[in-house]
Amino acid sequence: MATHKHIDAICIVIIMFTLLLTILFMNGKTLEIQTVAREENSDAMFTDNDLDAAWDTADATKITLSDEGSTVSGNGAYVYNGDIHIVYAGKYMLSGTLSDGSIIVEADNDDKIWLMLSGVSIHSEDGAVIRVEQAGKVFLTLQDGTMNTLSSGSAYSEETVSAGVDGTIYSRDDLTINGTGSLQVTAEYQHGIVCNDDFVITGGTLNVTAIQDAIHANDSVRIKEADLTLSAGDDGITVSNDEETSFLYVESGKISIPSCCEGLEAVQITIAGGKLDIAATDDGLNASGYSGSSVINITGGEITVTVENGRDADGIDSNKDIYISGGKLFVSVSDNGGNYAIDYGSEYGGKCEISGGTVLACGSNGMAEGFDSSSSQGFLMQTASASAGTTVTIKDIDGNELISEKVPCSFSSVLISTPDMKVGDTCTLIVGDTETEMTIDNASDGGSFGGFGGGMPGGNGFGDRQLPNQRSFDRNDGATDVTQDSETASSDQQSGNTPSGFPENGVADGMQPPEMPNGAEGNMGNPNGNMPGQENVSQAADAGTPISAETLILLGVSAIVLLAGCVVAICYKRRG
Repeated sequence: MATHKHIDAICIVIIMFTLLLTILFMNGKTLEIQTVAREENSDAMFTDNDLDAAWDTADATKITLSDEGSTVSGNGAYVYNGDIHIVYAGKYMLSGTLSDGSIIVEADNDDKIWLMLSGVSIHSEDGAVIRVEQAGKVFLTLQDGTMNTLSSGSAYSEETVSAGVDGTIYSRDDLTINGTGSLQVTAEYQHGIVCNDDFVITGGTLNVTAIQDAIHANDSVRIKEADLTLSAGDDGITVSNDEETSFLYVESGKISIPSCCEGLEAVQITIAGGKLDIAATDDGLNASGYSGSSVINITGGEITVTVENGRDADGIDSNKDIYISGGKLFVSVSDNGGNYAIDYGSEYGGKCEISGGTVLACGSNGMAEGFDSSSSQGFLMQTASASAGTTVTIKDIDGNELISEKVPCSFSSVLISTPDMKVGDTCTLIVGDTETEMTIDNASDGGSFGGFGGGMPGGNGFGDRQLPNQRSFDRNDGATDVTQDSETASSDQQSGNTPSGFPENGVADGMQPPEMPNGAEGNMGNPNGNMPGQENVSQAADAGTPISAETLILLGVSAIVLLAGCVVAICYKRRG
């Protein structure tokens, strides 16, 4: 009877417990639900200020660089020991030459800083040329028609190294480069451009040469309408963080990487457009990480990857999935040292699917991988030994040429697909002087050659290396929902007034910059003007995200608990 009196309360508790359990199971941080980025939202990748290189410089603080003594006209900046210190939100225009000095940004953590480079030439012998210690976001604009040169020495100071500074341009916070001018970055010490958060490039002509990575970021790199030439001793562009949520997004523009170890590396790589030409000694495109969220997603653009001298290298390599739905991909890796045109995590449940676009990928035969049989676009995979410079052509049954390319490296396998190739069609594959009539049946499932000449099952792209135990990780599609930046800079800075209540040198309470020497040019300006709006970044979940088997099991347990609670309630009601 006592139980019957409280049966309603018991049922409510059971239901609430079950709902709470379900919510926890659906929480990616609790369950580490595995997701796959299939498509990014371009509108969420770039803010208005990212794209605005024509901001008004009329009220900007003017900074003229000179070895004889740099000068500051306006507020928000000062000169100390030959370096320029920028400490408040606002707009700044830089010109002139500095043979050994730095531009140092040390503002509040929600300040927006605009820097216009107007034909500057700056060298720093023992540290970063542009160093962002703190800011909400920095916009580095290359003025139209100007050439800007930044270079650093081969050995940084002990203090700089201990602070973790390792790039010619170094930013601890979000950084954007835009404009229509040119920028030459030369790094004799480690990396060219380093950003510890999100790095955006939406314009300009950039030429970066570095002994290690040309571009190195922690969270993301996003590229649109820029012309990049990157020469690196290590990676062209690499994006990595401890959470393995890093992503690289290319919407348009041109990226040329004539020399590098790996071309583009991130946990997730999306190529939606642009023209990419990569010459690597290791992987051309590498979706790294062991979280199960590694993916290469090609929806457009023209991508050429060449690996002439590598060993154990792949043209495009993902530790999990590869999806191709558009664009043109041409891969040529040499037929030696275990070099494969395409490699993905088939042994870990990964897929390589093609639903659009044109692909010609040539490499070694041994453990070469092709597209999954679930692909909606037809493809062929064939063993065919050929020397460097051999032309590969595919023709339809009527003799129409679907694709024809001269392959720069020797090869022993060919993977080919075009939108005109349909399952069941007959076509002719021509490799040099050898013609083979074939029927498209998408039989190359999981990476083996199937009926197209044999071959071994697909490899993992790691040679003899052993992968660590896999773990699931909550990862959405990497698209960021960003509110647009305000264009308003500090009103006091624009007016040139030092705010009331501050010392004449403009130092705000709580700010402890180096003491300004007598006669130093410039002042600190206004710390409390109309700040640009802070960006609100959130992750947009992919509607088609698959859920791991572990999650389904836990959800099933939750449903059983709920059902059991309902049965108990009904039984007690009937007994009453």
